[in-house]
Amino acid sequence: MSDNDEIFWNLVDEFIQRANERCDDADPSMVSAALLQAAARFNAFTVAGASVDRKEFTEEIEPSLRYLTNQYRDLLRDNLEDYRENYKVYMRSDEDE
Repeated sequence: MSDNDEIFWNLVDEFIQRANERCDDADPSMVSAALLQAAARFNAFTVAGASVDRKEFTEEIEPSLRYLTNQYRDLLRDNLEDYRENYKVYMRSDEDE
């Protein structure tokens, strides 16, 4: 695993850990919605920050939307498939022990 891969997966784990902690005092669907909003806001910031000016940013809106929504769809599909294959492992309740 490269340094970048390790940094990436550590970040993913940190975000998931924080989301799981927030589920102690907020409904998981609200945590999920907040994560989506945060990702959308941060991605807009990233696209804007990579643009040299407002004109370039405006030109990048549609390609960025396509790229980011396709990425999300693919990642979500992969994770849903993973949960389908491992449902009994991931969703095991304390009653199963």
